[in-house]
Amino acid sequence: MKERYFTLEEARALLPELKELLIAANRDLDSRSGKLSELNNRYLEAEAALDDCQTPDQEDDESLRDFRQQRARFEAAISELSKEQAEFVRLLEQWVDKISSHGVILRKMKEGLLDFPAANGEFKYFLCWQLGEEDITHWHLSNDGFIGRKALPSLSEYC
Repeated sequence: MKERYFTLEEARALLPELKELLIAANRDLDSRSGKLSELNNRYLEAEAALDDCQTPDQEDDESLRDFRQQRARFEAAISELSKEQAEFVRLLEQWVDKISSHGVILRKMKEGLLDFPAANGEFKYFLCWQLGEEDITHWHLSNDGFIGRKALPSLSEYC
């Protein structure tokens, strides 16, 4: 796929749609993250209970029954956690694909950090924006990243 280069106007025109997508993605992923945390705690509790279980005495029906119950609880917790982790990854990939399909580079989902590839002749750079900012007001070179952001007026010094 050929890389898309944005003008400042094109990037600004996409902001409302991208902002909505990022907010929806974060809401969706935060909801799943809470469920993951809950299932992880369940898994840890089941693991501790199984660890605390004495090695079953083959002649003691009660200890054998307790061990089997704890092992079944542990296996169910692993299964639930694994399914939820897979669903979280699937959902994350879906949101990344949906956002990236607009030609932007998603740097950080939670912060809503986006780069819009841009070029002026052979000079290539990124227009930079993140959730909470009203407008695109910064840019940076490919090696500079967020920390190397510069105000848009300084772009004229490079182009």
